[in-house]
Amino acid sequence: MEVFTRLSDIRGRFVNSAVALGTFDGVHVGHQHIIRTAAACARKTCGASIVFTFSNHPLSVIDPDRSPPLLITAAYREELIAALGADVLLSVAFDRALLELSPGAFIDLLVDSLRPACVVVGPNYSFGHRGAGTPEMLTLAGRERGFEVIVPQAVTMGGTIVSSTLIRQLILAGDVAAAAPLLGRPFRVSGTVINGEGRGRTLGFPTANITAAAGQIVPGDGVYATYVHFDGTSFHGVANIGSNPTFRGKARHIEAHLLGFSGNLYNRKIAVDFLAKLRDERTFAGAEELKSQIAVDIANAKQYFK
Repeated sequence: MEVFTRLSDIRGRFVNSAVALGTFDGVHVGHQHIIRTAAACARKTCGASIVFTFSNHPLSVIDPDRSPPLLITAAYREELIAALGADVLLSVAFDRALLELSPGAFIDLLVDSLRPACVVVGPNYSFGHRGAGTPEMLTLAGRERGFEVIVPQAVTMGGTIVSSTLIRQLILAGDVAAAAPLLGRPFRVSGTVINGEGRGRTLGFPTANITAAAGQIVPGDGVYATYVHFDGTSFHGVANIGSNPTFRGKARHIEAHLLGFSGNLYNRKIAVDFLAKLRDERTFAGAEELKSQIAVDIANAKQYFK
């Protein structure tokens, strides 16, 4: 998959393209349906399938106070979109110039730059200044300018529309198990292992400490069953998110204990998939009580993986 970050670099390079338009924060199952639909359309038109999105959330420019935390990193989003069959990812910075484009001017930009034969958008997609552009408006423009517009129905689960907002709410509440089917995969946090306080090793349960990428959402405090991935290998794990209140900690940490692993992970990049919450964070009377609880947590995680 080719990746472009500026419209000027892609203008005129493709014809008969199939374009998926959206923010695609999370690349959840609804987003996946849109991108796969565009890829299928591209096979019919013999053009490239192009995902046109933004490197930042539009609300970070429109109303920064309302800009939500991100569900995935840019690198992981790129990986997921490539796996869905996209030929091209166009991820441009959403800025004031794009914000102020009228719906008509945005359609001109789309046609002149990407020359689509087909455009795929979700039913709630909006574009142009103040979000005035609608799928219906895009459909009318397509009829006039020679491209097809496909608007798949919203994906629902249990009668509820799958949305990034709902997924964020579940993750913040620690309900990563409920978020997983909406994402189409477990929720993931990736990072480079850093030096912690060494308390886990002292207790007999060494942990890999990572920090989430700036702006990324982190599950609510508690203990989770996890998968931990690095260097092409995977381990079952138990991760704690919290501030270590037993030791009067203040800063939140993500600490993952890998079951059956012994070795040094410092400065290595790992990915932690959060599968299910085992318990809330608690304050213990001291190190020994905490040590006993960690042993219980590990036993519960092993039972979960059975």
